[in-house]
Amino acid sequence: MKKIIALSLLVALSFLTACSNQNSFHFLSGEEKNVDDYRGQWLVINFWAEWCPPCLEEIPELGKLVEENPDIAVIGVSYDKLSNDELEALVKKLDIKYPIVATEPMPYLPVAKPQSLPGTYLISPSGQTMGPILGKIDRSKILEIIQKVEGR
Repeated sequence: MKKIIALSLLVALSFLTACSNQNSFHFLSGEEKNVDDYRGQWLVINFWAEWCPPCLEEIPELGKLVEENPDIAVIGVSYDKLSNDELEALVKKLDIKYPIVATEPMPYLPVAKPQSLPGTYLISPSGQTMGPILGKIDRSKILEIIQKVEGR
């Protein structure tokens, strides 16, 4: 009987551990994150693809946004189902300066894949999700949205 109880507890604990990682994603660097890790700062989630010219125009803008605003985090999500190796090569080729979500393991993101590209979501420091904002967006538009939400 004690063995059955111990085994049941072990199974329950492993289930709880698995559930705690359901809301996570990995960057190509291997770092594991959760959207809640960004509470207290603005988070920009940008869906992009190499075949999307406006997406490619956004990449340097988003890099400058991060560089000039340390209180804003940007993460990129490839719209295409590329292997991590293909994605890493593309990140180098396009000189992307912000973290890109790995495709393996399958990431969990609290936002839906947009129907068209580019697609961007903003998540406020308190966790409020805005978007998707469809079409090309630049850093001034993102900052304008943030200022409106913050009442500035």
